[in-house]
Amino acid sequence: MFSQTKKIIKSSKREVILKIITSLFVQGLALIIPVFWSDTINEITGANYRIGYYLIVITAFLSFFYYIWSYLDQKTWFKFYNKLYIEYTALTTSETKNISSVNLGEYTNILNNDIDIISNFIVNLITRFFQIIEFLVIYSYFLSFNFLIFIITVIVSILMIVVYFKVGKKVQNLNIKRKSSLDNKTIMLHKLYSGLAGKKTTINSIINLFNKDNRAYLRANYNYNVIIQGIICFVLGIIELSRYTIIFYGAYLVSKGSIEIGTILLIYSYYAKILTNFQVLGTITADYQSFIVSLTRLNKISTLKEK
Repeated sequence: MFSQTKKIIKSSKREVILKIITSLFVQGLALIIPVFWSDTINEITGANYRIGYYLIVITAFLSFFYYIWSYLDQKTWFKFYNKLYIEYTALTTSETKNISSVNLGEYTNILNNDIDIISNFIVNLITRFFQIIEFLVIYSYFLSFNFLIFIITVIVSILMIVVYFKVGKKVQNLNIKRKSSLDNKTIMLHKLYSGLAGKKTTINSIINLFNKDNRAYLRANYNYNVIIQGIICFVLGIIELSRYTIIFYGAYLVSKGSIEIGTILLIYSYYAKILTNFQVLGTITADYQSFIVSLTRLNKISTLKEK
C-alpha cells in the first residue's frame, strides 16, 4: 500500500507544490512577526519612538499578510485533501482483492473514516515538515545569544519527544481496539436498519446488541482519547514550566543589562511556538499510529495495478 500511496502523491504534484508554497509563507511569517515586535518594544523602551512607530506599522502589515496566507493555506490544504480522498476512494472501490475478508461495518468505516485519516495525515505532513524547521530556527536563535537557554530548551524537548514515542505502541493498540469496536457497532447499525425497515420480530434483540456494541465503542474511544490528551497535557505542562524558568532567568539577565526587554518577549513568543508544535507533535504521534492502522485496513480490500 505504501507504493500505491507514492503513486497517488505523485499524481498530485500541483496540489503538493501549492501546499508547500502557502505553508512556507505561513510558517515563515509566524517566525518573523515576533522579531519585529521584539524590536518595536526595544525601540520604544529606548525612547526611539519614531522607529518604534514604523516598526508597529510594519508588524501590523506582516500580521495582515499572515492571515491572508493562512486563508490561502487552508484552500490548498483542502484541495490536496480532496485530491487524495478521491484517489483513495477510487482505489478502494474499483479493484478489490478479497471483499469477503471484511464485514459490511468494516468496509463502511474504511471508506468513510480510514480514507479520511490517511488523507489528513498525508496533507498535514507538509505543515509538520515546516514546523520541524521552526524548531531548528528557534533553537539556533537561542544558541546565538545564550547557551544555557539553548541547552535547557533542547534537553526538555528531547525528553518530551522520548515520552511521546514511548507511549506510541500503547496508543496504537488502543486505536486498533477503538476501530474494531466501531466496526462492530456499524455492522449492528446496518442490521438495526434492516430490522426496522423489515419490521422483524427480533428487533428488540438487535437493539440490545447494538446498544452493547455502542457502549463498547464509547469505552474504547474514551480510553484512546483520554490517554492521548493526558500525555499531551503532561508534555505541555513540563514545557510551560521550562518556559517560565527561562523567563525568570531572562529577567535576571535584563537586570544585569545583558539582554533587552524585547528579547524576553521574543523568547516568550518562540516558546509559544514550541508549545504549539509539541501539541501538534503529540497529535502526529497518535495520527501516525492511526495512519498505519487505517492503511493496513485499506490494504485488506484494495490494490493498484502496477504501471
